[in-house]
Amino acid sequence: MVKVVALMKLGALCALLAAGCSQPPPPAAPAPPYNTTLTLKQLMEYVIDPAVDEVWDSVAIIITDKGENQKAPKTDEDWAKVRNGAATVQEAGNLLMMKGRARDDGKWMAMAKRMSDAAGVALKAAEKKDVATLFDSGAEIYNACSACHAAYRVGDDTPSAPSVKALPDAAPAKSAK
Repeated sequence: MVKVVALMKLGALCALLAAGCSQPPPPAAPAPPYNTTLTLKQLMEYVIDPAVDEVWDSVAIIITDKGENQKAPKTDEDWAKVRNGAATVQEAGNLLMMKGRARDDGKWMAMAKRMSDAAGVALKAAEKKDVATLFDSGAEIYNACSACHAAYRVGDDTPSAPSVKALPDAAPAKSAK
């Protein structure tokens, strides 16, 4: 009787093992197919700067002795350019966090995410044609970039100020409706 029970247990164990072995193991994850062909400086010059200029140059409040003039996208094409620029900056945050570009896993990553998040707000504002939020998000992108450049600057690569400075101490944004 003991032999029969032992054989039954052994048989059950073999059946479980056979069932578990009938499935092939999942394939190993392939190596990432990307590489970082652009230097950090080239990424800034060729990708981020032109894209962020679309955001920064799109909205402004210009005050002169003749009064206040508000600049904002007017056509669907204008809004599409801003949207595309904001989307590029948002995704460029991921490019800044890639192995080979990220300077560290802490502060650098947080700053790249801050830029990306601010660009995401600009993207949503462009999609909604929300001038005031676009203006404010442009200021946050500028502040994110400036903080990162201050911490990681190599030479004189502080971002150029937007055509109208939109810093925290600036007047509150006004809608150009």
